[in-house]
Amino acid sequence: MDIVGVVICFLIAASKFVRAWFKRWTTQIVVTDRRVLYIRGFIKRHTIEINMDKIESVDVDQTVLGRFLNFGDVQLHGTGTTWELLRDVDRPLALRNEITAR
Repeated sequence: MDIVGVVICFLIAASKFVRAWFKRWTTQIVVTDRRVLYIRGFIKRHTIEINMDKIESVDVDQTVLGRFLNFGDVQLHGTGTTWELLRDVDRPLALRNEITAR
């Protein structure tokens, strides 16, 4: 592999890293005794708010890489047929424990 290939691979990896860091930097998850707030975005904001008394179960999905790096998806099942998927959450098991402990 020549130097041009190495530079291209480095630039692709660096751009993916910066994108993931920015997504994590602009995401907030707040768990209170009354509700769970999930806020994502910088200019365009996406907010999910679920009352604690409406949450029936919390599921965690992690890949092998996610288990190694401690990230995954958390799915909140509410009363009825409602559910919310929180993607690429840092420390998903700790979040699940925090939600179910209240």
